[in-house]
Amino acid sequence: MARTEPSTFGAQLTRLAELRGLDVGALAGRAAAPAAEITSAFDGNEPTASLLRRLAPALGLRPSDLFVIAGRQVPGDLAPLDPTAANAVGWLAWALTYLPHAARELRRLARTMPQQPRPPGPPPPAPPYRWYPDGPGGLLLRLLHNRNLDWSGAAKYLFGIGRRDMLSASTIGMIGHGRKTLTPDLLTGFAAVLDIPATDLSALTGIDLTGPERPVHPDAPEVAALIWDARRLTAHQLRQLQDRAHQIRHERAHELEPRLRCGCPRYA
Repeated sequence: MARTEPSTFGAQLTRLAELRGLDVGALAGRAAAPAAEITSAFDGNEPTASLLRRLAPALGLRPSDLFVIAGRQVPGDLAPLDPTAANAVGWLAWALTYLPHAARELRRLARTMPQQPRPPGPPPPAPPYRWYPDGPGGLLLRLLHNRNLDWSGAAKYLFGIGRRDMLSASTIGMIGHGRKTLTPDLLTGFAAVLDIPATDLSALTGIDLTGPERPVHPDAPEVAALIWDARRLTAHQLRQLQDRAHQIRHERAHELEPRLRCGCPRYA
């Protein structure tokens, strides 16, 4: 069962701290922040950007994710570098789903790519179809977008890495807008894609984790790390990763079922 009212950030922060066995004093010590500031945030007052940056590592979270959880715009220096690269991130899902250990090689390649300059100015505003209401689905979609995943990419990784049923891109959007229920099973599948513990997502959304936990892809941690690393790349750089993934598909065709082999002559 999920709570019917959206959680305030203060309540979410309190639950995250409780999961880690941290009281105000312990969290303040980890975050090198005044206990009064922590107490104020617990009580529902809006935390400063500086406090969010310090709280995130103290809680074992990524700073940009904590901005998302707090309902704040992700600062430019923490946002994905190139919003136009979202489609390319999604198209990597095929290789990462069907080629064992491809994520490790592609991640090594991604790490060798030079850092390109960040465009000046703040990140572009979210388009209207991404204006989600407060609630579990809206939070989940905003966390996925923080990984530069669009609806289509989220659906592909939920299927391939989360090992859940294949959903359409529009269904992913319906989850964000609260028109399709975010079930415990879907939540644990998305947890693998986000690399956020399902227990944390449960605490944040109020969705209880009930029933047996279905397994996820064995390469899920490496894939989630690659998705995160890809946030710093441009669309052009991600197309280079796509090309290498395509080449791996040919090089390792003998490991694939015939129906999954690529028949194009490019690397023949």
